[in-house]
Amino acid sequence: MDETPTDRPAAAPHPFPLALLRSATGIGFVFSGGSARCAFQIGVIEALAELGVRPSLCVAVSGGVWNAAALAAGTAEKLRFYWRSFMRMPHVDLTNLAREHSPYRFSEMHRRAFRRYIGGERLKRSSIPLLVGVSRLRDRSFRTFDARAFEDPLLPLLASNYLPPFYTHAPRIEGERYGDGSLVDNLPYEVAFQSGCDAVVLVTQKGESEGLPYRNPRDPEHRIPGEHRDRVVVIRPRHRLPAAFTERRWPVLVQTMDLGRLRTREILLGERHPETAVRHTGSRLVSLFSRLVMTRLLALGAPR
Repeated sequence: MDETPTDRPAAAPHPFPLALLRSATGIGFVFSGGSARCAFQIGVIEALAELGVRPSLCVAVSGGVWNAAALAAGTAEKLRFYWRSFMRMPHVDLTNLAREHSPYRFSEMHRRAFRRYIGGERLKRSSIPLLVGVSRLRDRSFRTFDARAFEDPLLPLLASNYLPPFYTHAPRIEGERYGDGSLVDNLPYEVAFQSGCDAVVLVTQKGESEGLPYRNPRDPEHRIPGEHRDRVVVIRPRHRLPAAFTERRWPVLVQTMDLGRLRTREILLGERHPETAVRHTGSRLVSLFSRLVMTRLLALGAPR
């Protein structure tokens, strides 16, 4: 009989995750993509701060880069305001067709929110490196850039979010065009280990009942290899999050943030919170179809 998502064994949690993190000499916080579902990461960041777990390094792709940037820049306490402000901005402006050949104005929205709640100069002065994962569109290879090394740190963050039709001009870095980092590697935890960390907190949004974490279209059920498994603490929801990929309803996003906070306490402290049993009631097939469409859109948007 075929396995259903709920029948698949989830990756075994570390038996003493909080002890592992508190004994580590360098912890990498790794944030996957997921658009609006990355609101889950805010609650995780809040809970980790409450427990005294702090990063030596942040690695992020796609929608996760904004949360990672605030954490690295020391403005994580403003993340809920950041998201609230961003979601209240108009997403569509037909006059933008003349400027950027797209009705969507996400680039401008990110510029405004980034300037107000993070700040390029603050990020460049940070003692915490922010490694932004991007996909090189020429050959679909994965690369990371330290945002602190850029005159304008916003550039690699926008590159890691490039996805047509929401963005129409792929950013250039060192003469190459780059796009959404999650196309190639949505779980770049190896980058943290290669950078000297001896423990990693990996935050991703695919629920445990949906199967193993999603890495890329070729590895949708990723199993962390044995060489890293005992040093990675995976924090993710129990079930598919109630927030849609393009969610804008603030109460739903707040619920998603709160789920992240409670889920972190469950994993690190062994607490039990019935609120984390909430799950999206939509079709899994619709979710898989949306992911496929987004992946193809990015592939089609890449220059040949």
